[in-house]
Amino acid sequence: MTATWRTREELVHQVVILAEQGVSRRALTRALGVSRNTVRALLREHARSRAEPHTALAAAPARAPRASPLDAHLPRIVALLGQYEDITAQRIFEVLREEGFAGGYTAVKKRVRRLRPAPAPKPSLITPSYGPGEMAENDWSPWEVTYTSGRKEKVQGFSYVLVFSKRKHIDVYRQSDLFALMDGHVGAFDRLGGAARECKYDSQKPVVLRWEGHQPIYNPRMLAFATHYGFRPVAVRRGHPNDKPRVERSFWEVERSFFNGRSFTDFDDLRGQMRRWLDTIVDHRRRHGTTPLERFPEERDHLVLRPRHDYDTARVAYRTCSIDGFVSWDGNHYAVPYDHVTDLLPVRVTQREALRLRRRPALHRPARAGPQGRRQEDRPYRHPPAPFAKEPARSRPAPRRLRADGPARGDFLPPHERWTAPSLGASGAPDLALARAFRHRRSRRSARSRRLLWRPRGPSRRAHRRGTREPTHARRVRRRADGQASR
Repeated sequence: MTATWRTREELVHQVVILAEQGVSRRALTRALGVSRNTVRALLREHARSRAEPHTALAAAPARAPRASPLDAHLPRIVALLGQYEDITAQRIFEVLREEGFAGGYTAVKKRVRRLRPAPAPKPSLITPSYGPGEMAENDWSPWEVTYTSGRKEKVQGFSYVLVFSKRKHIDVYRQSDLFALMDGHVGAFDRLGGAARECKYDSQKPVVLRWEGHQPIYNPRMLAFATHYGFRPVAVRRGHPNDKPRVERSFWEVERSFFNGRSFTDFDDLRGQMRRWLDTIVDHRRRHGTTPLERFPEERDHLVLRPRHDYDTARVAYRTCSIDGFVSWDGNHYAVPYDHVTDLLPVRVTQREALRLRRRPALHRPARAGPQGRRQEDRPYRHPPAPFAKEPARSRPAPRRLRADGPARGDFLPPHERWTAPSLGASGAPDLALARAFRHRRSRRSARSRRLLWRPRGPSRRAHRRGTREPTHARRVRRRADGQASR
């Protein structure tokens, strides 16, 4: 036996009729799809209503409302609401406490909700609509992520949204500068297969240097990037989120759907889960009867095709190699061959690696470090070899004081130099790094080189004479006095 019902009245009717026909409560539960407690409560209520007189009026409250301590302050609350339209219940509570009210905040909040009229609903703002491939929107959003290890990191969320199909590309970076912006666009073009003919931005410095009246002055590097991919940037004023509502909504979607219920081990794990979330959830989310993947084929043919080669979004900076064979960048130290100690090296830095450049092919390509204060070294050699370094024309013997100290001199060496030359005093020939350090000790002497070259010395000959002879000033005074006495 099965029964269907759509309203509560139909449910009560069927329960009462079937119960009078002798159907058990367990059978009613299976037939109507409700719990036994619901069936029991409906039958009990039906029996009570038949035993009492029926009336169309609402039942009187069981207890009359009590007087509240807030009733004495009611005129003051009405006056504050009339004088200040946007005053909060917390502020009204503070004013009443100053005037002697001894109640709590909850009573004030409930009374203010009843006295203040409900705000009129604001109509949704009209957003402009565009055809396939005509417009895209881009923006940044900061997020603070706590990893499973307990470490917190503030990341920058990049979002690129096609207005017509609503298909998105979202990625995370550690900075929101021009180079990260261009790298995010390259990733979006790679995922979507092309670029929209125009893209909206706010007045961020990587895109807009300044405004002259109503005319934005664009960043020349960003214009060169846009020219390479064939789209036109469109700048909107700050404080107008409705000018690009799709990308603003995408950040809300990330905070509500992606970060909730997920944990991340590190930055790379965060990016990997973000990509899987876009491919498996966002692209298949149905809205207005269709999904972004179903609308995207209509827009794909109208996108600007990608060029054969991508734009180089790397940053090139010049850094001096330290005396211990490291190049510093962004608070981290990257190992380079010892042959380039004290050299000024160009460093090509991308979002994922730091590549040192020379006129010849690149010598070292370490992965870019994440948190600051780390040293990137190749294992097990600590430093990469120098394939283009030539043997010195002549070898210089180790300094006399270095040879005299013997093997104990190695205790003052850094760990990587101690590993390469454990018997420095016995062999009498320092490695290439120490020889270069001694060669440049007059022009560039760092704290490590001074520690290498330091040697305790005894008192000098002049100090010895100074300790046995009288001071020069006293000797001059004595001679002048002797000359005047002889005259």
